[in-house]
Amino acid sequence: MSEDPYELLKSMTDKALPKLTSKIGGPVKVFQFTGEGYEPFYVEVGGGSIKLTKGSHRSPTATIQVNKDNLLKLIKGQLDAMQAYFSGIIKVTGNIMDAATLIDIMNTARSA
Repeated sequence: MSEDPYELLKSMTDKALPKLTSKIGGPVKVFQFTGEGYEPFYVEVGGGSIKLTKGSHRSPTATIQVNKDNLLKLIKGQLDAMQAYFSGIIKVTGNIMDAATLIDIMNTARSA
């Protein structure tokens, strides 16, 4: 069975939550993930928590469109997010600066 980006990201953030609390304060931001090869899901970050939910959010802060293979590489740290964005591998609509916050959270979760 192949890896599920949702489950991988959920297990990483659950494990790293104590280390992430300083990065997840402030207002809630919603990051929608869509792409080929996986079920859409979104990540709500803020108010001291991180919540992953399968499905689509009505008004995300940013939508990140990336295929399954590249999303798995991004989560695992095998793909540089900025390089992928500028080369068109990842498409972001909405607040790009807030999307950078999510990358910081993934990097912290990976090192926990």
